[in-house]
Amino acid sequence: MRASIFVFLALALCAGPALSADADGARVVDLEECIRLGFAHDAGLRVDELETHIADARLREMKGQYLPSLSLQGGYSRLSDVAASSITTDVSLGGPPMPATITFPPSLDNSTSVRIALQQPLFTGKRIAGSIRQAEALRDSRRGDLSRSRLDLRYSITEAYWGLVRAKTQREAIDQSVAQAESHLADAGRLLDQGAATHNDVLQAQMRLEDAKIELASTESVRDIARVRLALLIGMPWDAALDVPDTLSQSVELARESVADLVARALAKRPEIQSARSQVSAQEAALDVARAGLFPNVFITGDYTLANPNLRVFPQADQFIGTWSIGILASIDVGRYPQVLAQEEQAQSKLTQAQESSRQLADAVTTDVIRAYLTLREAAGRLASLHQETAQVEENDRVTQERYRQGIALSSESLDAQTLVVNARLREDGALFDCLVAKAALARAVGE
Repeated sequence: MRASIFVFLALALCAGPALSADADGARVVDLEECIRLGFAHDAGLRVDELETHIADARLREMKGQYLPSLSLQGGYSRLSDVAASSITTDVSLGGPPMPATITFPPSLDNSTSVRIALQQPLFTGKRIAGSIRQAEALRDSRRGDLSRSRLDLRYSITEAYWGLVRAKTQREAIDQSVAQAESHLADAGRLLDQGAATHNDVLQAQMRLEDAKIELASTESVRDIARVRLALLIGMPWDAALDVPDTLSQSVELARESVADLVARALAKRPEIQSARSQVSAQEAALDVARAGLFPNVFITGDYTLANPNLRVFPQADQFIGTWSIGILASIDVGRYPQVLAQEEQAQSKLTQAQESSRQLADAVTTDVIRAYLTLREAAGRLASLHQETAQVEENDRVTQERYRQGIALSSESLDAQTLVVNARLREDGALFDCLVAKAALARAVGE
């Protein structure tokens, strides 16, 4: 979803109405509010939260296997008529056997019964315990995925926010450049009237003004794209009137911890690492579940039957009679041993695969932290150098403009000095926002 945002930006800006940079009633948001809105409206984050809820429900389902199985059955049958029957047998009452006839009454026509049966597992070869541990590990893995999504979303919003601030700052700088070009054109016109400038000087000033206006239009487009991207990330309409605060005082400090400490903290806190470890635990539990098929299952069973007639009572009577039973049931499916062994082999391979993936991920996290650390250090050094350069260029522009007003410097020298100031300020602002984004990237790399 987030990857398609850039495609939507171009289509929206081409097909939709022009965006107003200074629209009245624009909603001004700071970074913390953007992150809060993004967390509340991001669909991908909501999907991950639902996955976590599903994993919690799955764990409760697995824990329910320890509870006894209790079933209730009831039924009624109308039986066909069976004629009375009798048998003749010899009966001995202490003397010689004597023939006797025993007559059985006809069967009852109606049969009604209610039965409650209970089955409690006693031993399952770690199948239940393993399935619970697997469900717990998978739940922890889903929580790690959710935390990773939050980290990614926080970084994306932070990057988009500073992108909008950067575009707005550049637009303001170019706007000042346009004002300077207009002022320079007016000065060139006055000097021309006084005979201190040529028509070529005025033409150069006009060309500089047109170039500044073209650059201003370009920065306005960049600012509008940045606004649309941020609006979509925080769940607002793409054409929403959105703005950031005008006064931003930001300081960039390098991490005081060493690279080794940052890597250790990342390996302990990054949700991807925690999720990978949970996947390893889940596969270890899955291996126990697979091996459980090699052992018998033992249950304690019991039932109570209330029936009319009760088949366990002889002779049958047309009344409800209750009977009960209790016992132990053991079962093992020897014929499934080849399948169980194959399942065990698969589980072992998946466990090894999860362990290797966890080690590979740890290497990737280490690389990510080192890259983010070096990028921030490089950006901070570049910002310090550009700050000094801007100060030098501004001083050079002040001297050059004074000399130009006195008729000592050429018009081209004045324009070049102003251009150098604008470019230096843009580079310094760009370096500042690069530092802020790099700082956010390092925070994400260590899991914060």
